[in-house]
Amino acid sequence: MAWVFMDLEMKPVDRQFRHQWDICRQEVIEFGAVKLGEDLAEIDSFRRLVKPVYGEIPPRYEQLTGISNADVADAAEFETVLSAFAAWCADAETVYAWSGSDLDQLRGEVRMKDLPFSLTELAAKWADFQKIFTRAVGLKRELSLEQAVNIANISFEGHQHDALWDARNTAELFRIYRDEKRFNAVIGPLRAAVNPQKQTSFTLADALGDALKKLNLPEE
Repeated sequence: MAWVFMDLEMKPVDRQFRHQWDICRQEVIEFGAVKLGEDLAEIDSFRRLVKPVYGEIPPRYEQLTGISNADVADAAEFETVLSAFAAWCADAETVYAWSGSDLDQLRGEVRMKDLPFSLTELAAKWADFQKIFTRAVGLKRELSLEQAVNIANISFEGHQHDALWDARNTAELFRIYRDEKRFNAVIGPLRAAVNPQKQTSFTLADALGDALKKLNLPEE
């Protein structure tokens, strides 16, 4: 039994490719994923850069992701990397992503590039861990990965917008989620404040004070 935690980094489709832009407005430039075994230890990882077809990576996205146009110049194209990723996930019980947007991106990019690739098997394993974790905390609006890491009182490993490190941090949140004692110790006070047993006039920020305000949580 294995669980996969994955993330994608994208760049926008150049607007000169109007037909493609109307179908899917971004292209994947990086796949990152980790695989956990039954003891929740990392047993494998997957990281591949992807060569975009519809325009170069804009400077802003080079800075955000740390991926340059030079980095992807000799990378494989999307279909090759997607096929490799799907095969790598073959033994996984569940493929978790932080939000449903990554699966939407894969579907949109397959359509945009008119690829003979079925996502049915991969989609059947897919789960939105952002939604699972946010609901477990007791919030109605989704947390960003950074907010969730802050709430769980752990340090963000690596750097954000690196697909592999985002996947690893999501996996660490999963470990906390699966450890009932640890989860209740870390999240319990927040969950109690969000869903008090008795109706009060206190807001979430009132209940947890300035430390909670710094997390920049989504409004209810």
